[in-house]
Amino acid sequence: MPGWVRLLRDRSLRWYWLGRVLSLVAASVVLVATPVAVYQQTASALWVSALVAAHGLPYLVLGPVAGAVADRNDRSAVLRACELITALAVGTLPAAAAFDVLTPVHVVVAVAVARSAFVFADAANFGLVPALAPPGRLAEVTALMFATSSVVEMAGPGLVGVLSVLLPTSATIAVGASASALAYLCFRLGGLPRATGVSQVPPGVRRAVLDGARWLVSHPRVRSTILLGVAVTAGQGVFVSQVVPWSVRRLGVPADGGTTGLLFAAWAVGGLVATFVVPAATRRTTERSVAFAGTWVAAVGAVGCALATTVSVALALTALWGSGYLAVVLATVVWRQLSTPDRLRSRVNTAARMAAFGVGYPVGGLLGGWVATFAGPHVALAGAGVVIAGVAVLGLRGRRGRA
Repeated sequence: MPGWVRLLRDRSLRWYWLGRVLSLVAASVVLVATPVAVYQQTASALWVSALVAAHGLPYLVLGPVAGAVADRNDRSAVLRACELITALAVGTLPAAAAFDVLTPVHVVVAVAVARSAFVFADAANFGLVPALAPPGRLAEVTALMFATSSVVEMAGPGLVGVLSVLLPTSATIAVGASASALAYLCFRLGGLPRATGVSQVPPGVRRAVLDGARWLVSHPRVRSTILLGVAVTAGQGVFVSQVVPWSVRRLGVPADGGTTGLLFAAWAVGGLVATFVVPAATRRTTERSVAFAGTWVAAVGAVGCALATTVSVALALTALWGSGYLAVVLATVVWRQLSTPDRLRSRVNTAARMAAFGVGYPVGGLLGGWVATFAGPHVALAGAGVVIAGVAVLGLRGRRGRA
């Protein structure tokens, strides 16, 4: 019997996993269908850019508060409330479209509300997963959640695209709102565990945020997990920003999006492989060792992509890079979860997510574009590999041992 099937025999974990699937489906709908709705109304790239900002800014702005709120309250209740808010916010869009009163401002605001709720839900999830995992199975449960995310991220946008062809955009968005509502029901039916360390968290959001920051500053090994995550996520930012010019200039393919889609798929496939490899590896060695091994795999993949001149080789090396990237993400998440007291898990892991996706990813994208402008996209990819390897070397020279 596959390991993930055995894990899902646990009732609470099964309902939680199903709720996560539905929540991810809803997120795919919002990601793909709302830009279509805005562009249909405005024919303006600026409005679509505003929508993209509404997707990304909430995490950077609300991350510390979300971590404190999740640690200060019953995380299962926070998760349910966030899913319900998302369902209601997204549900207002097809309702407004039915009465012909939908505006681009309404779409941007609804998406901003939904993404803000996601930030708080994400913080709650960081604390819930260790509580749901059977003893000694945290790496497997974490890998299951990441594998689920990878599959939905690969298949979700395509399925939403098919729905958009068959249904009006407003009806497609209604499917997303319904998925969030069903996710809320799953989280309510699952009997998710309640928080155990609330009484140990200082009262007030500001004091809770400062408490988490002080703990993080005093634990260099946990900080090292954040540094590794920032390094590989910055590399991902370089890849995403340069995949089109790299494939056109270096691989000699047309800029029609076909090869780009294949490269993104190869990255996702590599990540999916990592979700099977990492749990097995952590049963034989430490999460720290797996994380550092993943950085070297990612570095080799990045430099290899820079040297590739054919599509087939580029696809293989992109998959290698993607597997190294997700191996680092998975191993550092588990390493950090095991090293962090329950009362701090939401705050510490939200800080890590903010550092990776609020700093590492955009900085990597911007630096990749700057280097590519002067030296070419393949040099930007090679630079990403060198930086990832450099961070691994610095980390290995630091304190050793499991946090």
